[in-house]
Amino acid sequence: MDASLGWYDALCALHGIGCSVIDGLWAAHQAPPPLHSAVKTAEPWVTTSAAVRALRGVEHGSIADSFGRLDPRGVDLLDLLFEARWIHRPPAERARVVPPGWTRVVTREALTAWNHLSGTTEVLLPSLLHLPEFTVLAASPTDEPEVMVAGAVLHRAGEVLSLSNVWSTPGHDLDWAELVTLAGAIHPGRAVTGYARGASLELALDAGFADVGPQSVWAR
Repeated sequence: MDASLGWYDALCALHGIGCSVIDGLWAAHQAPPPLHSAVKTAEPWVTTSAAVRALRGVEHGSIADSFGRLDPRGVDLLDLLFEARWIHRPPAERARVVPPGWTRVVTREALTAWNHLSGTTEVLLPSLLHLPEFTVLAASPTDEPEVMVAGAVLHRAGEVLSLSNVWSTPGHDLDWAELVTLAGAIHPGRAVTGYARGASLELALDAGFADVGPQSVWAR
């Protein structure tokens, strides 16, 4: 949960957007970065009415319920956008050899291509590459190193790593165990957290992640 709030704080700072946590609710002071909620519960005791009030004034905003407890159906034109599960994995042993084909994205041109494939062109801005707490990863076939087939982002938040923006191209089976190995190699000794749903959740659980609770997002 704290790692997710850290991600939101960092992304808002990247976009020059102020944010704060008041009465158990994280909120952006203006429209949040694309694909991100304007309001996010930071404590389990936050009520539905309080979350909806915090969202008012944001034309196309959404509420990220970090604990899966809110039920704003029919309130202020909010509908369930998706449900997911928080996942957590203890620190992996430090790998001496990283999985083949994986590299860090370190140039503006590579990030542009990565964003195009993952649908995050207006989210992960080029200035992110200069922030040491972020690591953008891309996978390529060993015989086609110029072709990206998968990616993920690691964000260091204190002693925990947030794993997000995991994607792969059609026909490529992403191995979540490789992501665990990469996390342990780049940031040894840190637990990894994030959220997943559907087939990605099953792959994460198979790679040693534990399901630690629900998350839901409500949007207009």
